[in-house]
Amino acid sequence: MDYGLIVDVETTGLNPSEDRVIELGLIEFRVGGNGVPVISSMYSGLEDPKTPLSEDVVRLTGLTDDAVSGESIEWSVVKKYWDRASVVIAHNAEFDRAFLAARSELKQVTKHWACSFRHIDWRARHFGSLKLQYLAADHGFANPFAHRAMFDCATTFRLIAPHLSELIESSYEPEYEIIAVGSPFETKDILKQNGYRWDSEQRAWRKRIGARRLEAERSFLAADVYKGSPRHIEEEFYFNPKR
Repeated sequence: MDYGLIVDVETTGLNPSEDRVIELGLIEFRVGGNGVPVISSMYSGLEDPKTPLSEDVVRLTGLTDDAVSGESIEWSVVKKYWDRASVVIAHNAEFDRAFLAARSELKQVTKHWACSFRHIDWRARHFGSLKLQYLAADHGFANPFAHRAMFDCATTFRLIAPHLSELIESSYEPEYEIIAVGSPFETKDILKQNGYRWDSEQRAWRKRIGARRLEAERSFLAADVYKGSPRHIEEEFYFNPKR
């Protein structure tokens, strides 16, 4: 790996086809001879969405209409970072990837992504919440300005540094959507505690895991949920599309 790139975007909303990026943070790093990642460069920028920020966005980010008015991200600079990167990393990367893939300046560049939320097994290390600010607190430090792009990038870098090999390796593995169909009602709490979320349409508990955790998950479901006769569904997919 020549360069890795950690990214974070703040936006006007959750829909990449309708909402706009209002802040972008980048941290570029290289891996030293001792295997420890070292920051080599940074970039951050604000962008005027040409529409008033909602109260929720102002409250979440601390950004205001005055702060972003007339601002513009230097997308030509971002593209240079993009071109150099061997891997792009974000916490909850599906969100950032969707917004950045919608940018015409980056649309034609295919990158391998890794997600610090899903490609590091935080639960095996007994961390409860996987939200960025809570992971930081559980590691003994604080993100002083959560939901500001550069501070979130710096927090992500500090969290992934000891786990970079696992993060990269896991991002290449197949993943599985586990659907706990027909699970007994009394097991709902243990499923929730183990990271499952309720799908109201399919009326089943769901969870995504990497291939290396599949056997352990099967054992958990057989022993603690289905009591020896598992009926769950496994759907394979790849976080990065196969080429």
